[in-house]
Amino acid sequence: MPDETSGSATPETQGHLEAQLRRSILKRRAVKLARPLEKPEIPPGRQYVTFVLSRQSFAFDVQYVEEVFQIKSVLPVPGTPPFIVGIASLRGPLISIIDLRHLCNLHEKAVMGSDKTLIIRTPSMRVGVMTDEVTGLDFVPDDDITRESPIFSHIPRRFVEGITRDGTIILNCTNLFTMETMEVSE
Repeated sequence: MPDETSGSATPETQGHLEAQLRRSILKRRAVKLARPLEKPEIPPGRQYVTFVLSRQSFAFDVQYVEEVFQIKSVLPVPGTPPFIVGIASLRGPLISIIDLRHLCNLHEKAVMGSDKTLIIRTPSMRVGVMTDEVTGLDFVPDDDITRESPIFSHIPRRFVEGITRDGTIILNCTNLFTMETMEVSE
């Protein structure tokens, strides 16, 4: 109860006001913290599995990469074109192992420096692709992909989807791994 002669609050009233002030502050903090977090806007894009081949970074759309497999040994097959390294056992079934250096005109001799092979599945086939190194999984916004670049002028245009700002060449699996491209007629 306020003291009528001095006009100031009693300790009891002052304690009540401080408690109300604390509740008010805590309530404002709770309301502010309870608001939903603003989600950052993610631009349209896709995830890609990135790998290195002849010191150049490449990528496949993740929807075509079935797995990264450690190849123990590759059995050469006589009479096949240079881009077919051979066949290997994938936990039982045999799978063709492809060296993209030949299809992409990289002209560097294939050396089995890495045993990491990307197993690619398209509607028409399933193959293993040799890599020098599998570097990861990256999300690339569509706006970060350029469709034309002199960097991949040596690679047949139908095999290239684009190039990222950091120079990673995105390969088009549906055009690269077709029966016509992989046909062995030798």
